Amino acid sequence: MKFKLLLIPLLLFAVSSSVRAQSITKDEFDRAYRFAVSETNAAFPFVFTVTSEFIENGKTVSTVTDVHEREAQGRERTTRTTVTEGRMTHKYQIKVGFGKNFCSYDGLTWTPDEYECFGPVSFYGRREPESVEHSVIRKRAKGRKAKVLRQYSVYAPLTPNAKKDFREKIFTLDSRKLFIDIIDTEGTLDPLTVKLIRRQSWDTKTRFKPVIAPVR
Repeated sequence: MKFKLLLIPLLLFAVSSSVRAQSITKDEFDRAYRFAVSETNAAFPFVFTVTSEFIENGKTVSTVTDVHEREAQGRERTTRTTVTEGRMTHKYQIKVGFGKNFCSYDGLTWTPDEYECFGPVSFYGRREPESVEHSVIRKRAKGRKAKVLRQYSVYAPLTPNAKKDFREKIFTLDSRKLFIDIIDTEGTLDPLTVKLIRRQSWDTKTRFKPVIAPVR
């Protein structure tokens, strides 16, 4: 059941696309995305949440959630929660300036570090897609105008016996052309098999404590 629910964003877009979606160019998609990245991430303070679900054989085997409380440029508090096979772990980071980071496994004992306390959840090598589609749906969200943009890319198999890969990026913009959320879906084709779903969201309403260097 959970696996079916994970596919709902993709399927809803597919259904809507058959009625209202309009094709757009790569340049139009990229310009909208770049503007939203720049402006949304400059609207301090806000809470930025990224949740990555890793899926095998239709089941979520690991979930990594990063909650960033961003007070200003280069000043933020991050909590990473990882759940694997029912086991939950946490890691924390406080950044009070560029190169001024503090890392902790319990939120109590902190170690200064010049670099980030944890790296990216997944890595990507450079690959040119075999085909790419870009489209947009115009709708209303909570009574206001919004746009949903989609990029769907298909990649040739990496080895002779492998399947084609796909990556789908769907992001929703508000009336100011800022992000509401982003959903990235990755997997293989023939049959459609989802391996990763990553959700990103921005919250400008929730307030949090000032970000200050921890007492060690």
